[in-house]
Amino acid sequence: MRLSDAEIERYARQVVMPELGEDGQKKLLEARVLILGAGGLGAPVIAGLAGAGAGHLTILDEDIIDTTNLNRQFIHKTESLSQPKSASAAQFIQQLNPDISVQCQQVRFTEKNANALVDAHDLVIDCTDNPETRYLANATCQRLKKPLIFGGAIRTDGQVTSFVPGDPHSPCLRCIFPQTDLDYDQAPSCANSGILGSTTLVIGGLQTAEALKILAGFGTPLIGRLLLYDGLANSFTEIAVSPDPACPVCARPE
Repeated sequence: MRLSDAEIERYARQVVMPELGEDGQKKLLEARVLILGAGGLGAPVIAGLAGAGAGHLTILDEDIIDTTNLNRQFIHKTESLSQPKSASAAQFIQQLNPDISVQCQQVRFTEKNANALVDAHDLVIDCTDNPETRYLANATCQRLKKPLIFGGAIRTDGQVTSFVPGDPHSPCLRCIFPQTDLDYDQAPSCANSGILGSTTLVIGGLQTAEALKILAGFGTPLIGRLLLYDGLANSFTEIAVSPDPACPVCARPE
């Protein structure tokens, strides 16, 4: 595969980077990425990957656009209120980069469709705020050996890391956040605790960077490292995280 003249022009500011180059751009154009959620985190991820030339994006989101979304979900517009977020995301991508392939579905990520969806992609990005969906994505990606980019944001705080099955230094979501029987409806959410658009931009941007590095094979992804963001202080804290040898999802046989 050779880059066309149009592709070289569109992605010139990336291709000129020695860390990426033409070979890295080819990998991006051949990549298939599954994005779970087109909301606060999904918006910058979708914009970033579409702009960078990720060749195929599949986006899942069953919600419709509400006025309260617009302080942070910048791919959606006021005139798109009451439209499915998936349809609005498709329109945004078409306007930004009509040369990439996109499939947007107004469906939930469930036990019924998880295997087929994850298996058809090279990498999954979790942009949801639903614990059940997060644990399902983690288990499916571990089983099918697909990298998963995790991110979370609330108020002015966020966190991001990457899970890469097969890497001995990579834990999984269950290693870091053991699943419990707690009532997740009582957990802090954007609706009851608030969220700044700047927080989702930062975390979504970091998720995008992680995806580009893993797909194109450059830089040092956040494998075995959980990066915490404090928006009030504009500071980052890095925590080393390791695989749990007793993890029910990713424990490796001796």
